[in-house]
Amino acid sequence: MKLFFVTILLAVLGTTYGKVFNKCELVRLLAANGFPRNQLQDWICLIQNESRYDTSALNTKNRDGSKDYGIFQINNYYWCAEGRVGANECKLQCSSLRDDNIADDMRCALFIYRRHQFNAWNAWKDKCRGKPKPSVDECFVAGK
Repeated sequence: MKLFFVTILLAVLGTTYGKVFNKCELVRLLAANGFPRNQLQDWICLIQNESRYDTSALNTKNRDGSKDYGIFQINNYYWCAEGRVGANECKLQCSSLRDDNIADDMRCALFIYRRHQFNAWNAWKDKCRGKPKPSVDECFVAGK
């Protein structure tokens, strides 16, 4: 019986773990999922400054009381819901932005970008716009 409860606990906990990507792994994943190669430096700069590549990142310190979720730090005011799905622009639960599967995060980030470009993210405006950005070219060299 004890083993049963441990198995259930591990199954539940196992579905909530986030992941910290390394830069090149993330660059190649973004490129493979429709992020334009000429924007990858901006996306990596944004992600590095928003979440440090951590899919489980959560910011609860916004002045308006809203929260930012996941690797792209997507805000719950418009984009994700803490309650029911469908009550937000990206039509997803905020909690789904903090797991190790970033497929829905990428779809939502591209949706936000199509509306507002990088200006939707304060970290990009403050730390990336008009400033040197991380290189991504080495991520496309064989063996990296």
